Amino acid sequence: MSAEEQGWRRTVVVAAAMLAALLQLADTTIVNVAVPTIDGNLGASVDEGTWFITAYIIANVVVIPLSPWLSSRFGRTRYFALSIAGFTVASMLCGLANDVPTEVAFRFVQGAFGGGLMVPAQQIIRDAFPPKQLGLSQALFGLAATIGPTIGPTLGGLLTDGASWRWVFFINLIPGIVATALVVAFVRDPDDQPRAPIDVPGIALLAVGLGALQYVLEEGERNDWLDDGVIRATLLVAVVGLAAFVWWETRGTRTPAVALNVLRKRTVWASALVSFAVGYGLYGVFAIFPFYTQGTLGFTPTLSGLLIMSRAGTLVALFPFIAWLVSRPKADLRLATAAGLAIYAVASWLQAAVMTPTADFNALLATQVAGGLGLALVFVPLNVALLRALGNQPAAIAPSLAIARLAQQIGGSIATATVITAADRAFAFHDSALRGGVTLANPVAAAAVAAHAKGIEVLAQLVAQQASVLSYADAMRLIAIVAAISAPLPFLLRRQRAAAA
Repeated sequence: MSAEEQGWRRTVVVAAAMLAALLQLADTTIVNVAVPTIDGNLGASVDEGTWFITAYIIANVVVIPLSPWLSSRFGRTRYFALSIAGFTVASMLCGLANDVPTEVAFRFVQGAFGGGLMVPAQQIIRDAFPPKQLGLSQALFGLAATIGPTIGPTLGGLLTDGASWRWVFFINLIPGIVATALVVAFVRDPDDQPRAPIDVPGIALLAVGLGALQYVLEEGERNDWLDDGVIRATLLVAVVGLAAFVWWETRGTRTPAVALNVLRKRTVWASALVSFAVGYGLYGVFAIFPFYTQGTLGFTPTLSGLLIMSRAGTLVALFPFIAWLVSRPKADLRLATAAGLAIYAVASWLQAAVMTPTADFNALLATQVAGGLGLALVFVPLNVALLRALGNQPAAIAPSLAIARLAQQIGGSIATATVITAADRAFAFHDSALRGGVTLANPVAAAAVAAHAKGIEVLAQLVAQQASVLSYADAMRLIAIVAAISAPLPFLLRRQRAAAA
């Protein structure tokens, strides 16, 4: 049967898919602000607490490229409903956990089910509309995809400050139950869904390779990267595992679990490159900004989250314009995507310029809004361009979306690793440089020491604070540089025209 819907049924189907996507995307960031509180309540060390995030991301990254195969194996609607239900149950169990190993285990399960939400949700929203309304369908999906990770920190801060860290997980229960019920009752499978065979070697190699890579990215900074033997060994496992996976999927089997052959299409690999840049810019900010706003400026987690959430507000405000833009038959979506990356680069550079030890909410708001404008011009046009290019190749749509989503997730993981590493090294540089100029030969420093009983300690704190701000600004400039370098990449995509109305 056709998966296209009309009237109220379309509204219900789209709402269910958007709700499921929001659940998964919000959970990629909602827990971050609660980790210190969870550490204290469960008696976890800082290193143990990071696994509340790492376990989720590892499982999520492994399942994302497998989600098209799992959908064809079990039926898209059945697999989607099972993923939402499993995610919801795992969320409840995460909230009930009373020790570190249990919490980590349930976070892994939650991440595995969450990995099956994004690609089916995007396909379901796409299929619910006729081809001529592809732009509208992807604008709606873009709302969920961009709002989800940006509201996570705010929601996590509100729940942690006002209720309990356990509500960071319990908040998923009612939306998860509603989304599951709506999917089971209303979402229909498309006509052609052949049952996919099981590719055990491919799945195993993917799990080992991506899991090891994600471990390196998550734990590398804390363990001095290649100075640590475990990191070196894990990186070797990742390289060998992924190389073997690529060989097996392209040469060793006729029934691959991941259709890597779609990467032969220029639009697909170009879209993956841009998605990587989007993930880098989006999650790079999430990695560094809370340290600055909460650690230096003294913002509460809620206020810090509200500042980041202003990006989502920009997208909501621009929704009618974005939907109109991507629906225009003659619109060059490559130009819109390139402009979005350029705007994001400028916004990130200006963000670094206004980061001071005394900046307030309003001083930082304009550049956050500008960053949201950049993301709005990137995410939706990019998805529409990819889907238009694959319009007459339905079998390539799911694996192409999965590869783009995986590239975005890996871009975010690499951003977190490199941005934090860059900030740490920049702090050491700036701290040393500033201390070299703060001596008693400096009249200002000498006056400060003379005016305070603990003048030397006060100066040391001021130097450390200034060095921290400068290091965070350098990290934002790194994000800006990556976005600027990536701005020409959208022109690698083939220009596509909208379907006739």
